[in-house]
Amino acid sequence: MLTSQFRNKQNSNYMKKLIQTAGLLLMLLAIAGACSKESYEPNTNPNNGNSGNGSTDPTPAETISEEIKKADEFAQNALDTYYLWNTTIADDIKNKLAPSVCKDPITTVTEIRYKEDRWTQLFDDISVMQESVEGISTTHGMNLSVGRFTNTETFFFIVNLVYANSPAEKAGVKRGDIIISYNGGDINQSNLEDAYYGTRTASYGLGKWTDEGIEDMNQSVSLTPVKLYLDPVIISKTFDVNGKKVGYLMYDSFDLDSAEKLIQVCKQFKAEGVKELVLDLRYNGGGYVFTEELLASMLAPEANVTAGDLYQKEEFNSILTNAWSKDDPDFNKTYFSFTHEFGSSSDKDYKKLSTQGANIGLNKIYAIVSSNTASASESLLVGLNPFMDVETIGKQTHGKFCTGYILGVNNVYEKVPSVISKWGIYVMVGTYSDKDGKNMARPNGITPGTAAEDTPWEGYDLGDENESMLKAALKAAGKTYAETRSLETRPRLDLLPMHNKYKFGKRIMNRPFESFR
Repeated sequence: MLTSQFRNKQNSNYMKKLIQTAGLLLMLLAIAGACSKESYEPNTNPNNGNSGNGSTDPTPAETISEEIKKADEFAQNALDTYYLWNTTIADDIKNKLAPSVCKDPITTVTEIRYKEDRWTQLFDDISVMQESVEGISTTHGMNLSVGRFTNTETFFFIVNLVYANSPAEKAGVKRGDIIISYNGGDINQSNLEDAYYGTRTASYGLGKWTDEGIEDMNQSVSLTPVKLYLDPVIISKTFDVNGKKVGYLMYDSFDLDSAEKLIQVCKQFKAEGVKELVLDLRYNGGGYVFTEELLASMLAPEANVTAGDLYQKEEFNSILTNAWSKDDPDFNKTYFSFTHEFGSSSDKDYKKLSTQGANIGLNKIYAIVSSNTASASESLLVGLNPFMDVETIGKQTHGKFCTGYILGVNNVYEKVPSVISKWGIYVMVGTYSDKDGKNMARPNGITPGTAAEDTPWEGYDLGDENESMLKAALKAAGKTYAETRSLETRPRLDLLPMHNKYKFGKRIMNRPFESFR
């Protein structure tokens, strides 16, 4: 039986001179990338870790606020009930999160989570995380990579992508632009996150590439962020490759509102006679399983979808397994279908969609991936791989093999304690695998068959057949290219990730009790 407290229902100077390329190491830390010891990761603790002497030091109960005590209890209950590895860390849940002891539940949850889990996290305000999975952000509208020079703590940005109708687009910012200052000064450790996330009005100073390095352009752009839906269907188009129709879809996030648009895109590909598809997931950090499965039903062989063949399996802890298996012996299996339903008919975000007539009829997929490709993106490729030819191109993916719930306190308590009404947790509840129980993304991600690098500084727009990663995919599909300009005079680049704490690593479930994966 589920824990009784949970509802049994759904719910200095900034580059004034040229920077010489000799000895230059640019560490591009791509947005929403994989976490590693070599990567720069911004603080993901909403309290900035400043909550006393640590999370596990014994503290007299009277010195711990009522809010923190209730947050401790909430974290304990959530992990006890939903966490996949609840029995493995049971002692830590009981002792280190005890309300009489724990002064910093946010840090403690991060510290005690299972060693392979890099994603479970407690928040003192879950609303930003909840909005992010709906594709809504307070943002300037830029997807950025971060550069750092050897032996310095001075950073710069390269623009990967500018979202439609965003402040950045309206200001004329474009892919490949270089940002070398923030509010008139260096970008450094003290302001890197503010500059990167762009949640306040700020001035960004621009630079440009030269054969010697980066030069200050003495130009700046002022950006005021707005709350904006970031449409994840970035590009859809068709190429003719030696008489063969090859579709191209750049898709940024598996949110709910993009589902209808994906259906229209796939119908268009079908009408155009597309038989091979370049699926660009290089910036896609995941999203709803509902949307993942909907897209899978349009990409997989139509015969398998029509037959309702097994698409994926999932493993949960014993509490959830026992609860769900009573009513549905196939609760941990997902079958291909043309019908896709999210939530219940009484919910404001209820969806019931059909992909009948939208299956493209593909023979092959060329999947563009990177360290930013995570979670639902990886799951889609894992699930499709046994059924069709999926060729991966790019860099190794992140390796998020888990499914999670995003739970606000109101999702799990019948009566919400007012002092923690904004709190919530992103908790890993399961692991997915293909129909044969295999997961090529676990533990370290999918290794591409063909290496390719995302190089926004080349000057080609996304969707241009000469853009480096798309070019690699089209070459794999049979397109021939004449030799083009050499970039050998440009700096050598090491690509390393930067973790976006809200937009990354999401595989959000739609199941009874909660509505997220």
